[in-house]
Amino acid sequence: MLKGLAAFFISALCVGLFIIVFGQTFASVQLHEVGDFAANSLLIADAKHLKLLVGNYSRIGFNHPGPAFLYVLAAGEIVFFDLTHWVASPFAGQIYAVALLSGFWIAAIGTLLIKMQRGADGAVAAALVTTAIFVGVTAYINYQAFAGPWFPHLYYFAFAAFTVSLGALIMGRADGLPLLAVSLGFLLNGHASFLGMTVIMLACALLANSWIAIRSGSRESQILSRHYLASHFRTIVAALAIVVLFLIPLAIRTMLHFPGPLAEYAAFGHAHKANRVVDAVRFVGLFWSNGIFGLLLGAVACAVLVTNKPARENEGRVAPERALSLALACATVAFLFYAVVGVDDFSLMYVGIFYYVVPALALTLLAKRCLDNLMVVTLPVAVIVCVAVGAFTAIRIHQPPENVSQYNDPRVPGAYAAIRNLEAGGGPLVFDLDGTAKWEQLWPLLVGIEAQAKREGSVPFCIAQNWQLVFTQAARCSPDEMSRPHRRFLVSAVPKDGLSGAVNIAGLYFYPRESAE
Repeated sequence: MLKGLAAFFISALCVGLFIIVFGQTFASVQLHEVGDFAANSLLIADAKHLKLLVGNYSRIGFNHPGPAFLYVLAAGEIVFFDLTHWVASPFAGQIYAVALLSGFWIAAIGTLLIKMQRGADGAVAAALVTTAIFVGVTAYINYQAFAGPWFPHLYYFAFAAFTVSLGALIMGRADGLPLLAVSLGFLLNGHASFLGMTVIMLACALLANSWIAIRSGSRESQILSRHYLASHFRTIVAALAIVVLFLIPLAIRTMLHFPGPLAEYAAFGHAHKANRVVDAVRFVGLFWSNGIFGLLLGAVACAVLVTNKPARENEGRVAPERALSLALACATVAFLFYAVVGVDDFSLMYVGIFYYVVPALALTLLAKRCLDNLMVVTLPVAVIVCVAVGAFTAIRIHQPPENVSQYNDPRVPGAYAAIRNLEAGGGPLVFDLDGTAKWEQLWPLLVGIEAQAKREGSVPFCIAQNWQLVFTQAARCSPDEMSRPHRRFLVSAVPKDGLSGAVNIAGLYFYPRESAE
């Protein structure tokens, strides 16, 4: 067992280092993040002191369930910037953490695939090829998932690990439960929608497992049976304990602020009008017919039909494929449910980036089946596939991220210093934010300045009017702060007619308002 764990962690480290070496990690660049990344850094600063209980902010107006991902990013800051100084900025430390976390998920998926195909000829080679193809497909459709610290990308590999481990559950394998629990824990911490989707996926998987067990007459692999529960009691309890551990922050928040976050999520669900099923189906379909990817999926499906050789069918090959296919169906049912009741704007494709896992795994299974029909997959073949996929992936992940403009805004240090000068030791400034024009230019920079201030250990301003959760609760002016002597400014991204005396800081206009000094 120790040898297996050592092999796994070495594999995860190697994959993580591969991503760091070939990906865009900006290790030597002095980064000053803005926008969503700066908003995350505000929370990460609390995580570094082990006092963070909330997840990342939602545009809906609440924090997501838990801080698991944020603690991983905080660990990256601490290890790679604070302690070792391997990177030039804290944000680059976060990117390193994402790369290593992706390496963990990929290695875990490969390890579980080996277990799922155990007993079949060439199980290791088959699992390596399957994992490599999935990595290559992911590099093609979602290369930012490898080292991108944006949360919609962070969910991708965690959702892939959960889906694959769901396939192991459908097969009745208990050795996939640890990965199932860890990936489930991260997803439940990551986004409120996973609270419902994962329950649906688990319920569908248990039904699929029972159906297969009854049809095959193999009741010992039926999870909802006394025999199975007794045989794998310790593993099941350990998996449940892992999930409970991930839910502790949510439980603490609920006790401190009853009825807590779950009530907020339920309130949004009740207020949101359900979408038409036909519109939801069309939205789900967009993730399958995405340009060349859709054509590639169809081409490989046709190739399987042309090359199919029934003589090569065996249970060791078919059972994992069938289980994974059913897992993809479970994920699709859950995502369709989310599209009906949880998505408020179908134009925001980023809310479903994690679902690209399903067509990616479908294409992976088709490509693997096509390869099996053409040749016997041996270790030399697996090595060739891994090298080819590695070269392709290295090229893909070396591209700049689409949201790289938020990775660094060189105006942040100067803007922070200018605001400190406005403060001039008189206590935190009070800002009223102008949300009437070019809000998309105002909040990213201002939250970047706030993140810089928090790293410096200062609180130069609070927000009175037009506060939003992106700035965190701590940035909202309290009644006590409003009652103290303070200087107040209207902050706008555009000049305001009828107002004068503005101080221009990094393109933002700070108009003095009534003084409470």
